[in-house]
Amino acid sequence: MAPEPVESRLKVAIPTPSYQFTMQHAANQIDARIMPIYSHMVGHHPKTNVQEPQLATSWEMEADGKTYTWNLREGVPFYKNAEPVGIEFSAKDTVHSFGIFAGDVSERVRTGRPEFGIPVDADIVNDYQVVVRLAQVSLDLPFLLSDEWSTGVSSKDWWDEKGEDGYFEDPIGTGPWSYIELKTNEHVIHERVPNHWRITPEFPEIQFIFVPESATRLAMLIGGESHISAIPRDLHNQAEERGMLISKSTLPAVHTHIRYSFFKPDNYVNPETGESAPGQVAHGPTVGYDPNDPLRNPKARGALNHAINYNEINDTFFEGEGYPLVDYFPPWRNDFKDEWAPVPGIDGKTGRDGGWPYAYDPDRAKELLVEAGYPDGFETTLVAASGQSVIQEQGEIGEVIRGYWEAIGVRTKLVTVPVGDVLGMWAARDQSNTSYLVSPSLDPICVAMSFSYYERGRTIWDHQEISDYYAACTQSTDLDERLQLAQGLGDWWVENHVSAPITWIFAFAAINPNVVQEYQVNMLHMGPIRYHEYTIPVYQ
Repeated sequence: MAPEPVESRLKVAIPTPSYQFTMQHAANQIDARIMPIYSHMVGHHPKTNVQEPQLATSWEMEADGKTYTWNLREGVPFYKNAEPVGIEFSAKDTVHSFGIFAGDVSERVRTGRPEFGIPVDADIVNDYQVVVRLAQVSLDLPFLLSDEWSTGVSSKDWWDEKGEDGYFEDPIGTGPWSYIELKTNEHVIHERVPNHWRITPEFPEIQFIFVPESATRLAMLIGGESHISAIPRDLHNQAEERGMLISKSTLPAVHTHIRYSFFKPDNYVNPETGESAPGQVAHGPTVGYDPNDPLRNPKARGALNHAINYNEINDTFFEGEGYPLVDYFPPWRNDFKDEWAPVPGIDGKTGRDGGWPYAYDPDRAKELLVEAGYPDGFETTLVAASGQSVIQEQGEIGEVIRGYWEAIGVRTKLVTVPVGDVLGMWAARDQSNTSYLVSPSLDPICVAMSFSYYERGRTIWDHQEISDYYAACTQSTDLDERLQLAQGLGDWWVENHVSAPITWIFAFAAINPNVVQEYQVNMLHMGPIRYHEYTIPVYQ
């Protein structure tokens, strides 16, 4: 007889997700992890994050960068109540799911992935092979259809039988967990699928408990009400003093930065419906447009960047374990340029070995304010996103940054809101002269900019250079050309102070060693939410 865990239900306490749903929508990346009932076309190794097959056994891209042939795994059942429901995964499920991701099938997807086009152009060759022709070049489609994204595959037969609302209430998937219940703002519970085709979890059940307060999550861990908790670094010592262990992600998890927002005079959001119309006619004018917005001025943004003491933030909030960054260009990727990070960082290193793009230099910051035409400074707003699973300290970091900026004469109003509300503020586009302290995910650069190009409408940045780059990268299939395009974007980004890069950090999970023997995965920007099918329990 196989050994049984000392606790049958693994309880994981996390900040309350901004979006809680049972289906997969292409609009959200992080919160989809609370629904591990789905499998994806492509997976990743839990520790190394190396891409590997999942529902697709292989795939091929033609020279046009638009046509993909997907070869699919046979004999994969959809599960309900941890048992096969009598429906097996096949090509029609992929085409149906592509339609959801495109924004064509689901009423809940307002802005889908533009790569697919509407309607999706796909041919089912047979039950286990499908050819899809995209509306634009995408060399990153395997990433977009992987477990890094909310693109888990749904059942077309179940959808046709139940309808979208019925699927929402009674979801099925091919993942290693099977849905039990979701109580909004309380928890979600799943049970393991025995003899799963990919991996069978060791814990019979998993419960994600939604707890907004970090101190409460710590108390629950110590009191045995949870077994893994997401807590900020300033509570790690308290957890360890009570016998808990701190597990570090196997890879750097996320970077935190400040996005300097300003608007063009016209925009691609329909003022009557509030919906964006990417690539169509601009509606204009933009609510909140101000031609005198100081954040439009690269020198004003440069002043803000040179006012920040990056090493101090790293030491204060991350115990020196973070390291320098250039936004959206991790130093391990081949498009990183050493000259972007000339300022010595950890251990005096520069470039990809650990350099900062900008020096902490308040005197230079004041000079830049004069050069920008603001000798007496200006007023601005900084919005700090709270409730992120990895970087839970962003409100406190915002307070520190406000102090840095006010020291050079920039009078700063700090607003702290849940991370989900930040997305709504971007969509409303009525917050001129406002910066946002957020933690974006690590996506390929062309994918990252797909959320930021001006013509998309609901975007934080109205830089034409981002639009020009995105247009070029979605037309090029030449890898050398794409490398040059990415580095050109990076050159412009750094030189024009498009954002303030704070630091790369690892994610952490506080665990009860009496219940959990090992939780050692990459976590990435999602924190201790993912890969619990690999969590090893303590056995009876």
